[in-house]
Amino acid sequence: MVLAMALCCRGLSHRIQPAAGYWQLPTQGKRRAVLAGTHKTIPAGISSARILDRFWKISLDSYLIPKTKAHFSFSKESNVYTAGKHLGKLDADASGLANTVESLLNLRFTQDQVKQLLDLNPRIAAQIPVKDLPVLYVLESLGLNPRSTFKVLERCPELLGEKEHQLQSRIDNLRKHGLGEGRLQRTVVHCPHVLNLSAKQVNNTVRFFKDKCIFTGQQVTEILQTSPNVLFEKCEELEYKFQFAYFRMGIKQAEIVKSGIFRVSMEELRQRHIFLERLGRYQTPDKKGQTQIINPKPKAIFTTTEDYFLAKVAMSSWEEFDTFKKLLRREEMEKELENQEDRGTSVEQSDSEEDEELSDIEDEELSDIEDAELSHQNRLHC
Repeated sequence: MVLAMALCCRGLSHRIQPAAGYWQLPTQGKRRAVLAGTHKTIPAGISSARILDRFWKISLDSYLIPKTKAHFSFSKESNVYTAGKHLGKLDADASGLANTVESLLNLRFTQDQVKQLLDLNPRIAAQIPVKDLPVLYVLESLGLNPRSTFKVLERCPELLGEKEHQLQSRIDNLRKHGLGEGRLQRTVVHCPHVLNLSAKQVNNTVRFFKDKCIFTGQQVTEILQTSPNVLFEKCEELEYKFQFAYFRMGIKQAEIVKSGIFRVSMEELRQRHIFLERLGRYQTPDKKGQTQIINPKPKAIFTTTEDYFLAKVAMSSWEEFDTFKKLLRREEMEKELENQEDRGTSVEQSDSEEDEELSDIEDEELSDIEDAELSHQNRLHC
């Protein structure tokens, strides 16, 4: 028994000695030891020291360093077998990583971009992009260069897990609504999250603009191109913006499309309009579309920076505008309290009116009963 354990310990020490002594090697020695037999699959010119850093940290810590005393116990599954299994898994991961890196480089990504892509989604480190990263080829088929593709994935890394048929179906649906070549590419680069939306979500927004806001198909296409954020907003909020611009400000559909009101919040929309109105620099047109002053263009009101708006449109100071916004918020809070009190008063009035009606009904019923008793008594006397 003692002899068997001694032989086993000697064999275990011989097999795991490279892994245990690995950390005494210099940096290049470490990588050569791990890449033995796999370095040929990495294309020439690639710096493994720069791209595979993350891989070394994960795999070497996981596979080569014993973490518990169980690694040194004598069980049916000996340490020799366990170490061999871990080293084999390491070789497979290194080979898969090399294939992934090679595929990404073939798509004209730089070495730095490859490393950042692996950081965005570490699960692809041992996968082949041709099979598991269809988004790269879908974006390439759109005509996006590697720099634009990387920008899209950096802003929306969850696209790395999407399936090809889902992405292609969503792209075809966007094309159906007028986002053709050139327009679609710009929309995807500036707002890549549109590729996460189902066709139903996009179709509902398009139908809302056509039915509720009476926009033409071309106008809806322009809105989707210039303000793709509308696809993520509720129809009630979009309708409120449209009604404010159309009825309160007197802006027609063609001007609304160019004004960019759907790119700003409802709070900012109201603040700038009311501020100009109280300064006497904006006037709501009458039924004939006429005004006593020349209103600034809606695009200059809503799509410009606050500095430009104050200097060129409102011709006012930042301090005055800031004071106005505080007063406007106070007015809105007071108005909301008044509305709540009015609703409470109306409820009390309705309750009192119901009580009066009930009392009237009860009085009528009592009088009817008294009349019936009186007539009954009269009949008895007769």
